[in-house]
Amino acid sequence: MRRLLRGLGLLVSLAALVWIGLRFAHSDAFSVFERVEVGTWRLGAALAASAVAYALALATLAFAWWRLLVGLSPEPPPKWATLATWCVSQYGKYLPGNVAHYALRHAWSRHHATSHTVLGLAALIEAALLLLTALALALCFGTSSLPLPGVDLRIALVLVLAGSVVGILVLHWLRRHGHFARLSLPRLPPTMLASVFACDLAFFAATATILYGLGHLLGANADWPLMLAAGAASWAAGFIVIGAPAGLGVREVAFVALAGSTLGEDRALLLIALYRLVTFFGDTLAFAIGALLMRRARAADPDGDSATL
Repeated sequence: MRRLLRGLGLLVSLAALVWIGLRFAHSDAFSVFERVEVGTWRLGAALAASAVAYALALATLAFAWWRLLVGLSPEPPPKWATLATWCVSQYGKYLPGNVAHYALRHAWSRHHATSHTVLGLAALIEAALLLLTALALALCFGTSSLPLPGVDLRIALVLVLAGSVVGILVLHWLRRHGHFARLSLPRLPPTMLASVFACDLAFFAATATILYGLGHLLGANADWPLMLAAGAASWAAGFIVIGAPAGLGVREVAFVALAGSTLGEDRALLLIALYRLVTFFGDTLAFAIGALLMRRARAADPDGDSATL
């Protein structure tokens, strides 16, 4: 079943890429550069600055992962080694299947004696909070701007929030009746969940700011709330489609479908293409920084657990 889902996700990703390519071929997206007179140096500087900003945004998610392990583990793992592991393992999402980064992170984190239960629960909480945050932002800020016919976004937002409350109450009930101990599950400190949620909000706010800045460069008629809603919704779409490497194609199609009517399809296509470049180089920068931290950890403790990273 897992192979089937990943295969279907990969096919969806390829189909989305074909659609994006056809839309580029039938539009005058590249002529936007001429109409707004964006010079090569200006565009290069904007992409470089955006890539650095995206790498910094990823640091908030890396910190959220470390905060989860600190809150769930009896013995907290080392901070910098954990952050480095998260940054380096993220490159695995570009492999077919879009799950390799979870597997790599889990395997490398075991060198710090973190249990499988803690790592599995941390990964589930991380994914659930990211997805809920993305959906909540898309519904909250896209109530009047995202073209979702037949959907009352206010009701959908209430359902998402109600589902979150029910989940929290279920976890509280399990902990109160001792089921966490029976299942060998650690407690869930409220401060930990709040800090992780704040990091998730900061990540999506940063990515919306990057999209807004690039859109302004292209002369697109976009406001920040629209970029926040469309960016979060497209991220959620790429996350849900298992098998699409880093959500490739899926996120682009979702963004164009949601923001194209406001920005114009040509600018929406060009904007999301530039943003894909930004995320790739931002991931590369985060990978390089993480690898450097790993190298320093090995040099400082050649006989310790960090050497096995």
